[in-house]
Amino acid sequence: MTLNTAEIDAFRDAWHEAEGDDFASRATRRSLEAFAFGHPELTPVVFELTNRAQSELELHLDGETVHHHEANAESFAQLVRGIADATKEVAKHIIGHKRRASTLRIVAPTPGSVRVVLKAATPQEAAGRTAQHTRTPSVDSTSLDTVAVLLSRAQGEGAKPDDDVLSGLAADLPQKAHAGLRRAAKAIDAQDWDIDGELRSTHGFQRVHVGPLGAKALLRVLDEHQESSTSTTLSGAIDGTRRSIGALWFAPDGQAAIEAAVPSPDLMERAVQHDAANQRVRAEFDVLTIVGKGANPRRRQVYTLRRLDPLPDDPTLI
Repeated sequence: MTLNTAEIDAFRDAWHEAEGDDFASRATRRSLEAFAFGHPELTPVVFELTNRAQSELELHLDGETVHHHEANAESFAQLVRGIADATKEVAKHIIGHKRRASTLRIVAPTPGSVRVVLKAATPQEAAGRTAQHTRTPSVDSTSLDTVAVLLSRAQGEGAKPDDDVLSGLAADLPQKAHAGLRRAAKAIDAQDWDIDGELRSTHGFQRVHVGPLGAKALLRVLDEHQESSTSTTLSGAIDGTRRSIGALWFAPDGQAAIEAAVPSPDLMERAVQHDAANQRVRAEFDVLTIVGKGANPRRRQVYTLRRLDPLPDDPTLI
């Protein structure tokens, strides 16, 4: 039987009461994990509790160059280093630091195929019990989410020569993050890897899939450059979101609908909530003019969401 909200909250409270390192607390947590095993709706809850709100990205490598659960070591190292470097550069950009060591951790690969799990390190906490609801994703956790979404978008729209959302997501990242992404994409393309995995975060579990087609698409947009940037504010309704690929569809009043990149998990969460509530919003976008590479490059306008504010239900009050 599916648990209701009150029962899930009671499960959280029981876990909070057993966060100590003594024998009784550890035994209680094992008992709670055993109980959760029979209730799939508790899977993301247990993940959030055990990982203290930090994300992890599991990747499963497959393809013609993967044999008997083995893959090229150098290319595998480039893949992991590329993701780690890109995540670090995004984190540095968010907090405005010029230097910062990577805090990503590798979890022991699981048997079966070539698998690896990258997770954001758990931040140090002061002595004493910390209520779970006060824990939030670290900057490294948020940055790992950003990189994973970009990889998924690259594969999802890899067949399109001009993917505005992918261009917008890539353009929003610091230039130093592009080097890591380029390194990872080249490794995927060179080894013809088909990578399937999962991003686990406080926003739920999302599939991550990227192969040679997505890697080529990512390399293509990383070669684009931004010619100009303006901003615009539009009123209208959200016409759908895709958290896994960082996309939002927006129907402005009296204008054609647009697809926009949503560069942060928190902004995406607000978009999802407004969409679910069928709430009219005022949306602020950056409008980038992106120029591709080649002899006859095409100029495109790319929308990137920056802010969302709810509007009154009665249009006469706007």
